[in-house]
Amino acid sequence: MSITSIDRDSALIAIDLQKGILGMAPAQDATRIVENTAILADAFHAAGLPVIWVTALGLPAGRAEAPRPGGGAAPGADFAELDARLPIAEMDLLVAKKALNAFASDDVTTHLAGQGTTQVVIAGLAAGMGVESTVRAAFDAGFNVAIASDAVTDPMPERGANSFEHVFPMIAETGTTADVIAALRTALA
Repeated sequence: MSITSIDRDSALIAIDLQKGILGMAPAQDATRIVENTAILADAFHAAGLPVIWVTALGLPAGRAEAPRPGGGAAPGADFAELDARLPIAEMDLLVAKKALNAFASDDVTTHLAGQGTTQVVIAGLAAGMGVESTVRAAFDAGFNVAIASDAVTDPMPERGANSFEHVFPMIAETGTTADVIAALRTALA
């Protein structure tokens, strides 16, 4: 599926573009998604639209079969520090979560409702974890959802491919950063 349109009342949600999680992705992928997310954020800022930067402080306490990243050790002091290349503006919402999805924070829902947001554009990582979980929650909350495919990665390529091939087409539209910006310009014209 491809992006058919971007709503005039959209918001950008950037998931886990922080030192501790970006370090889990191959360097070229991390650079690509940071650069493309910065382009998206600049476009949303220029349009006066909301940008939400979400960072993970860890995972919920529940048991799982797979080992936790980092072996369950406490994250380093700079784990949740957003990448310095990101254009964070004073008006942006910064949200810290200890869950997979950004909507676990009431701040996100309240902020979007206050802005009259009807669509969210999602960027970040990991495609099959925080991104997919946020996409699902946004869809369940009734938002139109778009995913900037070249601003998303997953350190486990097969997990990310599963999300893009089997999950996202059922609950979102996908397209490149250029596709999102072109559709945004059309919506605002």
